[in-house]
Amino acid sequence: MQNKLRQVGKKATVLALAWSIAWAGAAFGEWNRAQAREEKPVASAGSFLDTKGHWAGKEIELAAKSGLIQGFPDGTFQPEKTVTQEQFLALVERVLPSYSGFEPDAFVKETYLAPSVGRWSEQTYRHLAAAGIMSTGKPTDGMTRLEAARILLAALGHQSEGEKYRGTTTRFFSDLSTANEQEVMTVYPAYKMGLLAGYPDGSFRPNSAISRAQAVVMLTRLDSKIEELFPGEVTASEKKGMSDAVSAFVHEVMEQKKIRRYADLQAYVKENKLNVSEPFLREHFSFMKYEVYDYVRFPRFNELMYYAKIGTNKYRLTVQYYAGELGGSVDKTFYLSSQDGKTFRLIGKDE
Repeated sequence: MQNKLRQVGKKATVLALAWSIAWAGAAFGEWNRAQAREEKPVASAGSFLDTKGHWAGKEIELAAKSGLIQGFPDGTFQPEKTVTQEQFLALVERVLPSYSGFEPDAFVKETYLAPSVGRWSEQTYRHLAAAGIMSTGKPTDGMTRLEAARILLAALGHQSEGEKYRGTTTRFFSDLSTANEQEVMTVYPAYKMGLLAGYPDGSFRPNSAISRAQAVVMLTRLDSKIEELFPGEVTASEKKGMSDAVSAFVHEVMEQKKIRRYADLQAYVKENKLNVSEPFLREHFSFMKYEVYDYVRFPRFNELMYYAKIGTNKYRLTVQYYAGELGGSVDKTFYLSSQDGKTFRLIGKDE
């Protein structure tokens, strides 16, 4: 398994147990209190009685050895059992980099989090909400392939990839009409990025529930894709410097100075000799050129963040977050340059 799965054991014990319950809940009975923490016996890692010869047997064994999943008291894994939404979200949370998050707003609580209140998965729901990773059904509903594709894209900070397929007439799957733009913009990028595959008959089956085995394979692919998309060794101090540079500029412009016109922004940057390039301003603040505009709220920079070093002195920061009712779940990518890994200049994508 990839690096993040090898580090699963380093997470907090309480959270680790809560995530374990995500898999074991069906075998151990209903857990109707968020604070339920009684540990139950499970099958030893890599010794499941019903996965030998299974198409996902190797992935399941590796995930078990890494501590990502556990089996049932009778020594089985039950690979074909349907995964619930809360179980799937708990697994996704374990693969993601750590982040602090923040208290969800009233709209999110009422719309997305209410069904999880009082359940073992409540804290997972609240934590992921800050990153805009939210399911649309009940915690006990089966996780469908379409819903899983949407959540996996958000977990990668790549929901915006769907824009590449807006208005396409290319049909990838026999049961997915290009007239359904929202499904196309979810399924196509997830498929092209290798997170989910189609079936031999040419279908995608968006509304089919996924099994425990399929969930393990999807999470393995997610973990591998994270390492592929966010390369380079970025130190803790570099990460802090990157996020501080972007967040400080955004906060200064949008909150402190409350600049709302592009010409005023240009003048402010020039007058104060800020370490920001014109391409950066165009990429992220061009909405200010219009007399009347709505803008998607910028991140708070305590949400899910991915860091990458993509050149000798060039870095990339992707933030996946909830941008309010207007924006919903959004990802934003910022580019920076630095000669010493301490002082960062905000630049455009192609600089």
